[in-house]
Amino acid sequence: MSTTMSSRDLVLDALRRIGRQVAEKLQEDAPGMTGTEVVAQQDYLPKFDHTRQYKDFKAGYVCRSSAGRAVKLIQPYDSMTYTQEPEELPAQWGFYWSNDPKKALPFIALSTSPYNTGDCCTYEGHVWRSGQDGNVWAPGSVGVKWDDLGTIEEVQG
Repeated sequence: MSTTMSSRDLVLDALRRIGRQVAEKLQEDAPGMTGTEVVAQQDYLPKFDHTRQYKDFKAGYVCRSSAGRAVKLIQPYDSMTYTQEPEELPAQWGFYWSNDPKKALPFIALSTSPYNTGDCCTYEGHVWRSGQDGNVWAPGSVGVKWDDLGTIEEVQG
């Protein structure tokens, strides 16, 4: 049996190493990045795994929820007891929102992760941009500033 790697295996190995390096750098840099910057690189984030024990992770650890949202650990917790997704554990997870309307995801109301001016979401078939900081109310709520950017199909293709 030959111990040399095939060209295909060499390429795959190199790509895996590069991906791992990018992911490690993203974990290191995330605290100083904007939500838009983190979301733009979220393909390099590890997926949230409810079987992992997040009480052993440092606050600030960044991953991607099953719903595709970039999230950061606010405080370590016993994830063997609390097995829910980050969207259901807002005291443990903070959310990154993007200013890029093409990256907008469905609106969720979280007092621990409000939308700020420029952050985008989708709601009732449209893409919306928050016109104010500290926004935890759905687009269309009375007295809340949201700009309708168009239908999801028009904006995100």
